[in-house]
Amino acid sequence: MVLLIAVACVNVYRAATQSITSDEAFTYNHFAGGDEPLRVYDANNHVLFTWLARASVRVFGLSEFSLRLPAVLAGWLYLTAVFAICRRWFTPSWLFLLATATLVLNPFVLDFLSAARGYSLALALLAWAVYLTARDMEEATADIRRWRLAAVCLALAVAANLNYAVPGAALAATFGLLTIWLRAPRGRSLVCLARNFLLPGFLLTVFILAAPLRTASRDNFYYGADRLHQTLQGAIYYSFGYARPQSPTRLQNLLWDVSHWAVPRVLIVAAVVTVGLAWRRWRAAPVRPEPQETFLFLVTGTCWAALGMLVALKRGLGLKYPLDRTALYWIPLFTLLCLAMIAAARRPGWRLAALPLAGYLALATAQYVAQFDTRFYAQWRHDAATKEMVQRIIRREASRPPRRVRIGASWIFEPSLNFYRQRYRLTWLERVTRDGPRGAYDYYLLSAEDNGLVEELGLKALHRNELSGALLAVPGRMLQSSP
Repeated sequence: MVLLIAVACVNVYRAATQSITSDEAFTYNHFAGGDEPLRVYDANNHVLFTWLARASVRVFGLSEFSLRLPAVLAGWLYLTAVFAICRRWFTPSWLFLLATATLVLNPFVLDFLSAARGYSLALALLAWAVYLTARDMEEATADIRRWRLAAVCLALAVAANLNYAVPGAALAATFGLLTIWLRAPRGRSLVCLARNFLLPGFLLTVFILAAPLRTASRDNFYYGADRLHQTLQGAIYYSFGYARPQSPTRLQNLLWDVSHWAVPRVLIVAAVVTVGLAWRRWRAAPVRPEPQETFLFLVTGTCWAALGMLVALKRGLGLKYPLDRTALYWIPLFTLLCLAMIAAARRPGWRLAALPLAGYLALATAQYVAQFDTRFYAQWRHDAATKEMVQRIIRREASRPPRRVRIGASWIFEPSLNFYRQRYRLTWLERVTRDGPRGAYDYYLLSAEDNGLVEELGLKALHRNELSGALLAVPGRMLQSSP
């Protein structure tokens, strides 16, 4: 509990202090503070989150924290779901502590528990749907209210981030099959399932997303990977190479190698173990599976169903595999799979076989802690100092006669600079474009890749941020004439 409270406080601190990122700023500039969010679909428009962010900004005014507030609250919702799951299915104290730490301390997951995107909301709702469906599997009779609540969670998760349609559908399908298998009469269970779980969730999803998706095309789904191993590589990189180390440690190298080897094999072993346990329980009917077994059934089925759907979407519709942040849900799903296998190992021999999994998770958690950093979001490290750069420009202009100011910036800074233009009400600053830094400007904000333009354009550097690599410069003549 102390760990979860500490993480919740860290999320608040990051939301209040970290510079806005390009994707967060794009969300505000075009959707939460710009065009009506129902009007158009874009991969950046996480519809439900956009609504909430729009409301938050209108109530509390525009700031980094107000834009991120829905994500912070969703992060707390995720933490409560983790606590509920771990307390119920990972009961030994050592396993409870390991499970909690592994599920909440991954630095890539932590990023999205405060960043103003729809991922934290979708992840939290998916986690609660896992809890509700797994909890229902323990009972001999269904709880219809729990079904409906789980359906609402899944529908809202998809509305918060469309990428979660895959794990959401996979969880729904797995839960449906387990319900039909474990409850009799099966025909009545199927009808009841369709009426109280599948149909409400589907209708709610359509109600929220129908309007924006009318404008969607395949071109909107541009971000992703062409191969599944790229999905795995991205998740491993941002989990264990979060800080982009120049010289990886031995632990990082070990986790890289072990993860690439272990992940597909753990998935296969989990499937084999699940089928074996299911066969044994089927032969022993009407004996119901133990809670840890049904949880393993649910998580394993969800993982494999999601994999199957991704492959089908790739081959059937040409859609890309998830990559980096769009594959975020795989990190807690795979972690839950490992934990479920450990929890389901009841016999001494099986417990011994599960020890390597526990060791792997313990090493992973140690690496998570070693990478803890509240100065940047990994996928937008270039924006770590954008707020500082804007404030430097504001202080510099305060000592000069009023004038119109133009900033030439590397294109990745365009959304963030325009956000701060509105955030600080800089009426003297002209809107930043994506034309790039070549040209006559009053200030230049250059990414690490464009730092070489200082010499080429004859600029004078004012400040370079080592963390992001961003550099603020002015024309040489301006520096010489400044007070």
